[in-house]
Amino acid sequence: MLENGKINWRKPAGNQTLSLAIAGDVCPRNDAEQYVRDGHSKDILADILPYLDQADLRLVQWETPLCEKAAPISKCGPNLQVHPECVDFLKAGHFDIALLANNHTGDQDAQGTLSTLSVLAKNGIRSVGAGENLAAARKPLRLERNGLKLSIINVAEGEFGLARKDYPGANPLDTLDTLADIRQEKAANDLVLVVIHGGNEYNPIPSPRMKQTYRAFAEAGASAVVNIHPHCPQGLEVHQGVPIIYSPGNFFFPWRESGNYDASQFWFAGYLPRISFDRQGAYELEVTPYYFSDLPTWKIHPLTGKQRQWFLDYLNQITKIFHEEGDHYYDIWCAHRYQTPLWWLKNFPKDELAERYMEPEIVHRTPAVRHMMTCQSHAHLTANILLLIEQFKLEALRKEIHRITDLQVARYAEQEP
Repeated sequence: MLENGKINWRKPAGNQTLSLAIAGDVCPRNDAEQYVRDGHSKDILADILPYLDQADLRLVQWETPLCEKAAPISKCGPNLQVHPECVDFLKAGHFDIALLANNHTGDQDAQGTLSTLSVLAKNGIRSVGAGENLAAARKPLRLERNGLKLSIINVAEGEFGLARKDYPGANPLDTLDTLADIRQEKAANDLVLVVIHGGNEYNPIPSPRMKQTYRAFAEAGASAVVNIHPHCPQGLEVHQGVPIIYSPGNFFFPWRESGNYDASQFWFAGYLPRISFDRQGAYELEVTPYYFSDLPTWKIHPLTGKQRQWFLDYLNQITKIFHEEGDHYYDIWCAHRYQTPLWWLKNFPKDELAERYMEPEIVHRTPAVRHMMTCQSHAHLTANILLLIEQFKLEALRKEIHRITDLQVARYAEQEP
């Protein structure tokens, strides 16, 4: 459990240490895009920058293509895109590394992915988790800092925009491949950081599959494991001396329509984890809770006083639930979302596809069902929903949905600053 925002499970060994700050989802879209292009990135980041600068290296989940041309792929969900000038946000935040393994890197087809890689490289920002083909996307990022060798592995669950053998995109999660990569990188480096893009959006409690998989990554040799994607904070743990962050939440991801800021929505809040390492691995984790505001001023605000304490207490609460009742809460989540697979199936062209599988208008109605099968979190959700239905457990679980929805309400703003 966090004590005043920190967990320290051992003392550092020796004088060579390395600290990493890992920021969650960033997409300065819509009106915020122009705000960034007008040169206001430093204003957005001014208050959180001192916390970023406490780390030796700063990483961020960059969840949008940097490109001028729109070429939206057929997918389920929004096709994101910002102008290449928005790289200024990364420069203003002193970010060293952009994490690109996610379900939006490929939103604007191959040209969008290649443009993103080019823009980052030209601006001196390293990237990992995407490439011009599958081999390049899978390649870990190796670097040395403070006398320690670090390898970063970045993978994304099987949604959209993934790299293929001869096609640019994000690095797809294959658990067996990732375990092999961890062992290989650990043999050649002091430290291995694994960052995953996965999980069920808006669920405050990680799934049993995530717990099992991420602990396996830790046991295989990862020095730290961080998951990003749920768009809300999830808990954390230290497993066999390895910190696992299940979701820090969004870092800066304004709403689709500006002016709809709602302090009760966890979409607008998260925490910045800073992990400290020595040659033996991680020894300390510290988190900085924050929220980001919308119009009239976009800004990331670190929480202070009673608001900060409420957030830290909340993190401890959801971490405790995860450890003690995580499997049951996942069943409740499935009962809450049991109609989601039905929505995915709703427009699937079952009859037309048998004969008209070469017609674009038919093919464009298939992605929702495809990603229901290929995305690990969606497949697990669907399978568990069907199992609960077969066991006639759904109705009883639906009476407990309030236990999930209560946790989805952010109440830090109700406290005195």
